Amino acid sequence: MSKYPNMTEADSIIMEILWRDGAATSSAIQKEVKDVLNWSRQTVNTYLNRLMEKGLVGIKELNKRVYQYHPAISREEYAADKAKGIINKYYGNLSHMVAGFVKNEDITDSDLNELEKLIQDLKSKGGQ
Repeated sequence: MSKYPNMTEADSIIMEILWRDGAATSSAIQKEVKDVLNWSRQTVNTYLNRLMEKGLVGIKELNKRVYQYHPAISREEYAADKAKGIINKYYGNLSHMVAGFVKNEDITDSDLNELEKLIQDLKSKGGQ
């Protein structure tokens, strides 16, 4: 089971901005997405509040009217958690997942060599 809740597409848009910038105000986020998504400040604030409720975003008060939002987790941590959930749900373990990809996708010799090198590197570091 995943440690973190799933994100909607809208959640992901905001999280990508926060992961990229490290922190941002709601007005900065709204300015960035306004032309593409036409979100109002209210919409951005609604999504930010939902992300805080999910434990994915933290907040810092800059002054009585301005708040700065920051990611509570890294992109890598979130991605690893979601990948682990997919592995457990659909494959049972990592080796079955890799085998499934190799059998069902157009895997090149270069891909396999890179994967083999990664495995050797991990083994030499004790699996870490």
